[in-house]
Order: sequence, then C-alpha cells, then structure tokens
Amino acid sequence: MRYTINLATRTYVNRKQLNLFLGGAGALLVLVLLYLGNSAFVTILESNRLQKELRPFDAKSRDAAGVSEQEYGKLLSDIAFANSLIDKKTFNWLALMDRLEGVVPDGVAISAIEPDLKTGGLKLSGVTRKFANLRSFMEQLESKGFFRDVYLLTLIETKVGETQTGLTFTISCKVDYRAL
Repeated sequence: MRYTINLATRTYVNRKQLNLFLGGAGALLVLVLLYLGNSAFVTILESNRLQKELRPFDAKSRDAAGVSEQEYGKLLSDIAFANSLIDKKTFNWLALMDRLEGVVPDGVAISAIEPDLKTGGLKLSGVTRKFANLRSFMEQLESKGFFRDVYLLTLIETKVGETQTGLTFTISCKVDYRAL
C-alpha cells in the first residue's frame, strides 16, 4: 500500500511572512506605548507646574493678602457696567423697528424709543395731529399680541406756529425681547 499526501487538505503557514507581520505589529505597539508614555509624562509635568503657580492663590494666602470691600465693590460695578454695555450692543433693534413699522399708522410720528431690557418695558414718545390717530396706534399695538399692557402715560397739546396744533404723547408697554 502506498501512502500519498494531498496538499489541498493540509494547512501551510508561511512562517517568514507571519514573523514579519508580528514583528511589525510589535514595533507599532512599542511606538504607541512610547508616545502615550511621553504624553502622560508631559501632562504630569504641566500639572505640577500649574500647582506651583496656583499655590499663592489658595485659601490661606488669599485671606492673608485680602481684597478690600471697596475694591470688590468697584470690581462688581465694573462688571455690571460691562454687562449693561453688552446687553445694549446685543439688542435687536432691527426686529423692534420692523414690529413697530407694522403698527404705526399714518399721521403718527415716533420721536423716541426707550427699551428697558431688565423689566421688558418699552417707552414710546411721539406726536400726532389728531387723537383718533393716537387711539388707532394704541389699538394696533394691543392687537398684535407682541406688545401688551399698553398705557398712555402723557398726552400734551402742543402748538406749532399760530394755526397748527398737535398732541405729544408718551406710551409705555411690555415687550417680550427674547421673541425679537
């Protein structure tokens, strides 16, 4: 009886190629390990440096150095002033003007607009020739739903020249400025 080997049934491994692949993977892992070790070392050094720099600001030294109430109050007032400037700069004037343009009828001229962002109020001053125009303006303000609590604060009859008369008015209302 003669035995034969069928090469298709046996698995052959190219050991040279496998060793080359495993060596490359090992070298890559060593490089990654060196990179991560270096990153950890740099992070530890940076943490120690920051702790040394922050040591003067711990609770005991802060109490010893102290900040006077006057300096603290001045700092708070400076912060409040800066915040008010930021609020004024970020106010959406175009949206407010667009809303007002839709409700101001003919015959009414707005001369001053004073928004109050803290209370949500808006004060409008202006002139008109007839009270009917002012009434129409106030009704349109209330009907839009964007303006609410519309109140007439002042109404003064004014003369322009000898023959012309008009009404100077001030209106206050509440506005949802976040919806602008």
